[in-house]
Amino acid sequence: MGRAEPRTIECGIEALDESLLARMARAGDGEAFDELVERNLSGIYRLCAGMLGGGADAEDAAQESFVRAFESLRRYDPSRPFGPWLRGIAVKVCQQSLRRRSGDLRRTTPLSGHEAGEVAVEVAPDSPLADAALDALSKLDENYRLPLTLFYLGEASVAEVARTLGISPGATRVRLHRGREMLRQMLHGQGSDGK
Repeated sequence: MGRAEPRTIECGIEALDESLLARMARAGDGEAFDELVERNLSGIYRLCAGMLGGGADAEDAAQESFVRAFESLRRYDPSRPFGPWLRGIAVKVCQQSLRRRSGDLRRTTPLSGHEAGEVAVEVAPDSPLADAALDALSKLDENYRLPLTLFYLGEASVAEVARTLGISPGATRVRLHRGREMLRQMLHGQGSDGK
């Protein structure tokens, strides 16, 4: 008989859950951090695009979010979910970018196709109200714009939005409801010529 080879169980890094990957990345495992980036890249980009508009600004903010996350890994609490922590960093990066823009908060992300159907106001992609929806969303106070962006574009749960923004789930629900109502009123005023 031949010599028995030791049995090894291969478990690719892709099979690990985010909390374990975050612990590994925190301990200095670059491959674990790369996997976290891979898993969260599209969601963080959507979030940044929702807050800043598409294109280079959103790409830069998404990249900066991951750089800051990497630099802040020592402060990450591995007993908490990684996704909301990362989204919190992305929100802060986007807020800083918006402040740098100062007076020019015009958004360039079209709420068309998939994203348009997700926004509570529901504007058809080719609707004349699409530009009005963009304008209305950009005019919302940050207290309402951020929860709506995190919830609809960032695909975060109410609990995750609450953790990211540092408010209670009840306050999050109130802000989401009021933000949707404000958008509806703004768009209704646009659609009815102010009547």
